[in-house]
Amino acid sequence: MNDHTPPPLNLPSRLLSAQGLTLDEPTAIDLEVQSWQTSAGTQVRFVEARGLPMVDLILRFRAGSVQDTRHSGVAALTLYNLDEGSAGLSGHEHAERLERLGAVVDKRVRLDYAQLSLRCLSAPQILEPAVALFSDLVARPDFPVQALERVKGQLLAAQASRSAQAPNRVIGEAYRYLFDGHPYGHPQGSSTEGIAATDTEHLRVFHRMAYAASNLEVVLVGDLSQAHAQAITEQFSLALPQRWTAAQLPPLPVPRAGRVHIEQSGASNTVALALPITVPANAPEYLGLVLACVVLGSGPESRIMQTLRQRHGLTYDVRARLLPLQGGGLFVVQWEVASDQVAASSALVRETLETFIHQGPSDTELRYARQQIAGLLVRNIAQNARLAELLAELGHLGQPDDYLNTYLPRLATINARQVRELSQSNLDLNQCVLVSVGPSVAQIPLTPTSDQ
Repeated sequence: MNDHTPPPLNLPSRLLSAQGLTLDEPTAIDLEVQSWQTSAGTQVRFVEARGLPMVDLILRFRAGSVQDTRHSGVAALTLYNLDEGSAGLSGHEHAERLERLGAVVDKRVRLDYAQLSLRCLSAPQILEPAVALFSDLVARPDFPVQALERVKGQLLAAQASRSAQAPNRVIGEAYRYLFDGHPYGHPQGSSTEGIAATDTEHLRVFHRMAYAASNLEVVLVGDLSQAHAQAITEQFSLALPQRWTAAQLPPLPVPRAGRVHIEQSGASNTVALALPITVPANAPEYLGLVLACVVLGSGPESRIMQTLRQRHGLTYDVRARLLPLQGGGLFVVQWEVASDQVAASSALVRETLETFIHQGPSDTELRYARQQIAGLLVRNIAQNARLAELLAELGHLGQPDDYLNTYLPRLATINARQVRELSQSNLDLNQCVLVSVGPSVAQIPLTPTSDQ
């Protein structure tokens, strides 16, 4: 999170007040989220935003890599082949028509979901053909054989590139270790063998199931009426395959502590301390863990940053994150450090966590954490594209329509004692895994600081 308070924003339709982003007098958010279900069972959230002549449309299917059927790679290959030809148009023709309209399409696949988004002007002569093209892309893909082989190569190259990046690799290894034997234990989502074995018929079968209207959540934010939004979402819903729901995931494995090192050349090590979280993101107590995470590792005043950088000069960047999933999630502290200081920095991080879990945060730390959270939230709802992404994530995690309007007041009611108790019951360092990626070298002790 950015630790700088943003300038006042003129957003009367979404904020009752954007002045003084502190939770002593919480910023009042007045966001009208309208929701409904289409006749085919698609869940929709809509925010009418007339300030800009733009529309942001997000489709989020429960069609992530954990839903892979026969081969590990089907989910990713299905998504990335959708725009290779649809409704009789070639991929090039389809892209050219969208480009002429100034429409931007984006795709991403994660463990829990596959997402497609459309951003375009709201003028009817632009929006209507763009939505029609986008609908064809999602609902009527041709899956040409020659395109599949090209996309396979692109996917393998992208995975190889990500795997070579230590920050990605260290998180992937944490998932692999803590979720061993579970679908979450394959964070890359696609194996080389699974990609090679996938053919166009596998894509068609997966698309008929996972891209069903009943397996979809839609978010619309922009310059259009609710009636127009309902017409668009009904059009999408009816064009898609029908009546399929994502499979429920198996229970998470029993947590186990461990140490993993991945040898990789370089000038430093990237390190992560990760532990599983069982509290779902839509549970009331989750907000206490959000505050704990910000106090511990968000910004220059955070506990771990003060310890590693300000006191010991070991790193330029360290951060703590909560990574929510459909089932559980992870709490992760990640940093980069000189290779001969992996052991020393890891001991300091663990010691800082132990102290926090035992003592909890100070009132000053909580106040600063709330200011950071409030500032980030205001920035997100001020931009349509970010708001649409936020609503898609909240819907995916089962949050209610009024979640954003009540978020800051609920956060303000959580005190230091509650954060301490929640940390003690949910952050168990006996279940953590420490992962490092980089060269193995002899470790050296810390140089004593003036306060030691």
